Amino acid sequence: MISKRATNRIQFFEQFLLYLNGLRDRLGYTLSELRTLLLSDEKMLSQMLKTMSGKLFDLGREGAAHEAISIIPSSYGLKSEDKKLIYGFLSELGSSDCDSQLAHCELYISLVNGLLSSQREEAAKKSRLYRLLGVFSGIGAGLFFL
Repeated sequence: MISKRATNRIQFFEQFLLYLNGLRDRLGYTLSELRTLLLSDEKMLSQMLKTMSGKLFDLGREGAAHEAISIIPSSYGLKSEDKKLIYGFLSELGSSDCDSQLAHCELYISLVNGLLSSQREEAAKKSRLYRLLGVFSGIGAGLFFL
């Protein structure tokens, strides 16, 4: 069993990866305005993307990205480097031509894939550790009562 924050972090990046793949597909077929591209059905991302979309014209891309990152709940378990990764993606989204945006999406898809695989490995290691600690605690308690 891994912690709820670690599980939420994995789920958040799985949803972010789904969003990135969908965005890449939409960019390949249509040229939509940035507000349209920021729509998502992913539960953990929707509030962040709505904030980005709402603040876009008032604060610009960088300011809106900063506001969007600041509303991510701490219960998602994101680290500061995770937030920097998301900020890097959001602040550059819509800043160049279609081909560059497709390359931008591909870059972040590969970065998020690497992050997800390392997070899953870490979760598996911690899960084994907790299981092993439980077994040794049980053995210790059994010896104590003998």
